[in-house]
Amino acid sequence: MYRKISTIAAIVLLSLSGIAKAQEMNYWLPLDFKVYVGTDDSVVNWNAPGYSERVLPTVNRYKGTDGGYIACYSRNKEGSIYSVGDGIFVMGQIRLQGKYIGKIFHPIGYEGKDISAAQEFKDLCNQTFPATQGAGWAGGDTGGWFGI
Repeated sequence: MYRKISTIAAIVLLSLSGIAKAQEMNYWLPLDFKVYVGTDDSVVNWNAPGYSERVLPTVNRYKGTDGGYIACYSRNKEGSIYSVGDGIFVMGQIRLQGKYIGKIFHPIGYEGKDISAAQEFKDLCNQTFPATQGAGWAGGDTGGWFGI
């Protein structure tokens, strides 16, 4: 005999079974999102032994369920949160409307495009994070925070 289950129970079962689609998830991070940086510049989002805790400034500009994060980068080490190598530093992240394709976030209208050269996102990063000193740019490689 079959039993009717609640919608919440169905979502939990689908999520646990891996059937739930990533685009149906509501990717959301707190304003004081903590990251942990190792001496080798590796970065994780859990408190790992030997890693130092830092707050990654997070601006939740878009409140809808179909959103994700762009990371804002700069070559200015001062005011940065961590390095991604080659003299490039992360200054913060901003939540916008769009979707993840793999682990890369694509703002709406920029699916499959490189956002690092888009003036719209350079301006947004520079206005949001003054420590970029007007030389910031954006990238969508933020899916790792969600295990994508």
